[in-house]
Amino acid sequence: MKKIVVVLVVSILMGNALIAQNKSSKTPRPPLMGWASWNQFGPKIDEGVIKGQADAMVSSGLAAVGFQYVNIDDGFFNKRYADGTLKIDSIKFPKGMKELADYIHSKGLKAGFYSEAGENTCGSQYSGQPGGVGGGLYGHDQQDADLFFKTWGFDFLKVDYCGGRVQKLDEQTRYTAIRKAIDNTGRDVNFNVCRWQFPGTWVTKLADSWRMSNDINFVPGSKAKWKSVIDIINLNKYLAQYASPGHYNDMDMLEVGRGMSFEEDKSHFTMWCILSSPLALGCDMTKMSNETKTILTNKEIIALNQDVAGLQAHLIYEGDSVQIWAKNLKDRQSKEFVVAMLNLKKRPAELKLRLKDLNIVGKAAVRDLWAHADFGTIDSVFSATVPSHGVSAIKINAQKTKLKEVFEAEYAWMNNFNLTVNTQVLPEQAKPVADALCSGKTKVINIGKRPDNYIEFQDVFANVAGNYSLELFYLSNEDRDATIRVNGKNFHLTKLNSGASKQIAKETISVTLNKGYNTIRISNDKAFAPEIDKIRINLNRNTK
Repeated sequence: MKKIVVVLVVSILMGNALIAQNKSSKTPRPPLMGWASWNQFGPKIDEGVIKGQADAMVSSGLAAVGFQYVNIDDGFFNKRYADGTLKIDSIKFPKGMKELADYIHSKGLKAGFYSEAGENTCGSQYSGQPGGVGGGLYGHDQQDADLFFKTWGFDFLKVDYCGGRVQKLDEQTRYTAIRKAIDNTGRDVNFNVCRWQFPGTWVTKLADSWRMSNDINFVPGSKAKWKSVIDIINLNKYLAQYASPGHYNDMDMLEVGRGMSFEEDKSHFTMWCILSSPLALGCDMTKMSNETKTILTNKEIIALNQDVAGLQAHLIYEGDSVQIWAKNLKDRQSKEFVVAMLNLKKRPAELKLRLKDLNIVGKAAVRDLWAHADFGTIDSVFSATVPSHGVSAIKINAQKTKLKEVFEAEYAWMNNFNLTVNTQVLPEQAKPVADALCSGKTKVINIGKRPDNYIEFQDVFANVAGNYSLELFYLSNEDRDATIRVNGKNFHLTKLNSGASKQIAKETISVTLNKGYNTIRISNDKAFAPEIDKIRINLNRNTK
């Protein structure tokens, strides 16, 4: 009897230790790689379909390059039992969800589940699935979380907002409660907030990923499909500052292998990777062409998405139906870059990248990530002929770089950006808007009028502590005030007036920076600050 007691105690302690380890995952997760059922099958899923996709993920070689989540995306609800327990469609899933999760796990994969923040699921409202009425988490947060993760053993949860929108629930309140219920299970669950637009800065520490767009167009063969891909990319232009290791902007499911051209599929996959979006396949993995497999198993492109730095690419050039995106690999200050040159034209085009736009000094080595070939060394400009709707994806290793000195306002942290209430964006919050006068052809407006409506540059890096010259570039046709806060010290600027709304002025102050990263905030607690183009700091003053 004593031996049994000892074994039980040890087992309990080991279990508690495992729960603690799961709950406090020390290494941030890279973006999810997996598959989701909705775009290919909609609500027409069953046990055989899901198991078949799990089998195909392994046999196709997708699992070997990192795809691991098999996500059941709606289509299984059958209301609830009298005690509130979620009821599953037993015709579609006769062996139940635990057996299905166990099957997925037996393949060395992870199992993903789906729910809704409100009472009624999206399927019950839009896809003829009456079983989803009352199937949402609302009123059942802990009961459902315990069922999904402790009883059934799922590893991922996507939570939609169809019912929540109808009920006019507060997004932050609902998703915070759901996060708490997940944490209470002791499981380290990958959590996706599916709000169909960037829901607000509160989400950036709450969820592993969050949808920042409406659903991608997934009608096979539709001409609108490519447009939908580009629309989502454009919506993600100025969200890089909200991504961080373990927390990512979700651009929705991948449509590779579902009706676009080979070049469009390559571009689609490349952009989702360089923008650090979760990679959830939307195709039928049992019927992939060799071309589709070639795209989805390109390890060099996948590596851009799974990079340890967790950075999202910035748009460094846009014009004449061309976009050039870039990000550092491994670390913000590294000399290793990846660049995607995207041709939106209906004809081939020669695209050019200037190394100075990456703050590269001198020569750099270039590798083509689709050709898997080294180009050699260049010293100023890289050129590539890119097919219509195609992309050139290159990796650049520089010999020497300068510190970044120009910080565009559109890439600052906008503290209240896209704070939403039932699909309506609250007025008078800081946000980026196009302006051809500005250096990045974009400026930030509506800064201030309350203490929390500020913008913040959080990645200002100095090699040496000391005094630096900070230049503020702004627009205003009237006298406006602004407070610039540098590492906790305030500088109050008054009567900032550029003379016209279409004229840029500059204000210069001396600031003290620490060695390493510094934070610079622009605010006005009571009135609007001027519109901001950028700041510039002479960070390379000591560079020879």
